[in-house]
Amino acid sequence: MNVRPARVTIAVTLAALLAGAGAKPHVLHAAAQAQASTSADASVRDLLQKYSTALESLDANAVKKVQPSIPAENLTKAFKDMRELKVRIEDVRVLSSDGTTARVSCRVTQTLTPKAGAKQTTSVTRVMRLRRDADMWLIDGFER
Repeated sequence: MNVRPARVTIAVTLAALLAGAGAKPHVLHAAAQAQASTSADASVRDLLQKYSTALESLDANAVKKVQPSIPAENLTKAFKDMRELKVRIEDVRVLSSDGTTARVSCRVTQTLTPKAGAKQTTSVTRVMRLRRDADMWLIDGFER
């Protein structure tokens, strides 16, 4: 039985869901690119920790709590084919923040272990768009 196509499909599906397929690039003004305050940086890091924990739980509803725009049904289908997902988010840099929105660059490394087949690891630098909702940050989308 050839499991390679299923592994590729799972990885591609998950990558497309997490990348927010069809996301529009965001044009920046130079003045908006200043570093955010230490408190904004800490709350952004907290959000990214919650995001990686939600992904690792293989629970689409948990992911939807920190990334409301993600189609939970598609994510649920992708998670069904996974035995384990490990997510590491490193090199976090707040590119801009105005208190209600932020842009963050980070390195996301995912190690996916499908139910059938061998584990695979991908690593990519992403720029996330965040928005403030009440007293917490949420992931609004991805630029790349």
